[in-house]
Amino acid sequence: MDQNQTLKSSGKPEERKLTILVVEDNAINLRLITAALTRAGHNVDSATDGQIALEKFRANSYDAILMDIMMPVMDGLTATREIRKLESARHSEHAKRVKIIAITANAFEDDRNKFFESGMDFYMNKPIEIEELNRILQL
Repeated sequence: MDQNQTLKSSGKPEERKLTILVVEDNAINLRLITAALTRAGHNVDSATDGQIALEKFRANSYDAILMDIMMPVMDGLTATREIRKLESARHSEHAKRVKIIAITANAFEDDRNKFFESGMDFYMNKPIEIEELNRILQL
């Protein structure tokens, strides 16, 4: 059993409810992802660009961040690099780092390399498949 699971009274693992920041500039995508995560029982916060996401990250604690790549003001790659810098500055080496998942329409090999180089942990193609997202969130 991993840290994202607890035992139900039946003895079977129960998924832990997470606090998730969804960073997406498309209002429809934001609503759909937020609704699906909320239905799954997670606490969901949102931001419409990387700069707002960075401000929210400074003020709050998240288990995971779903980060769009192409956004106005600050893109997802820049926001991720800044979040990783903040984590390095304020955490010990034993602190858990937030899981950042790229959500994008572009997932060519060069793009994927950029995601990982910026500090992202996973990526998902749009449209998001909720079952796959739930699997990644519980890793």
